[in-house]
Amino acid sequence: MKINIDYSSDLPMYEQLKNCIKENILNGSLEKDEALPSVRQMAKELNVSTITIKRAYMELEREGFIYTVAGKGTFVRDVDLSKILTEKREKMLEEYEEKIREMKRIGIEKEILDEIIERIYMEE
Repeated sequence: MKINIDYSSDLPMYEQLKNCIKENILNGSLEKDEALPSVRQMAKELNVSTITIKRAYMELEREGFIYTVAGKGTFVRDVDLSKILTEKREKMLEEYEEKIREMKRIGIEKEILDEIIERIYMEE
């Protein structure tokens, strides 16, 4: 499992950890029922507080990515990737729509946005 924590980031460490674990689950690096490191082990490896790890694990469990078995550990849940990707797309489109409304309010013309979109799609 690949975990990259930017200790100078404005994003809280638990949020960075949560995002890294989630990404590892979504890209298949972590598989269904695979054990995650214990809270203490992960805290030691990343040189962060156990509270940071607990919070990340708690949020991942609440979001349905992992589950905990008392006395056994924390494991990757069988996630419905298509559902998660659909939810992510919907959220991104909502955010994108709000940003477009903001740009319209401050006078950015549609043609400029069209050019940006075209340029981005041509890069690939």
